[in-house]
Amino acid sequence: MPKRSCPFGEAAPLQLKTRVGLRELSHGVRGEEYRREVFERTRRLLFRGAQAYMEGAWPASPAATCAVARSPEPGAEPQEGGAERRWSGQLLIGHDGKLLRRPAATEKVPPVGVSKACSSCVRSADVKEACTQCDQFICHNCSRLCSCCNTVTCSLCSTIDYGDVGEQVLCNGCSIFQV
Repeated sequence: MPKRSCPFGEAAPLQLKTRVGLRELSHGVRGEEYRREVFERTRRLLFRGAQAYMEGAWPASPAATCAVARSPEPGAEPQEGGAERRWSGQLLIGHDGKLLRRPAATEKVPPVGVSKACSSCVRSADVKEACTQCDQFICHNCSRLCSCCNTVTCSLCSTIDYGDVGEQVLCNGCSIFQV
């Protein structure tokens, strides 16, 4: 017995399996809603992580919490403390979503058991000098001063721009803006 012919003819589209992935969902009919849902979920996870970190890292006293919450924002006017803060290094997300400065030790003294040697040349480093980008201790010979923001950096966290003006040392933070 011969096969039956297709009743729809040539006009019928092929019926193939179509894989619907994340890309298709985000660009589809409900794409805006899906992207908003992903954004909200990501933001929620970031805030939960920041809260968990802050609750585990900071002292439980309300005075210590208030002192951290009142730190100035990047670009804001310094408070009545007087000295202007630099916003290099790691920033943390606070409970309210604002960026907070990591508590810096008053002196750059390494913890017990940590090497005081320079991270670049392995000479004994002056305890007061540390790279502002990676917090590694560096000696006076290996330290570089950024020509934009005047921060002390090591050779790994800085680049030298050989432009028309001459050699210019730029930290990683400033080098992305100096193209």
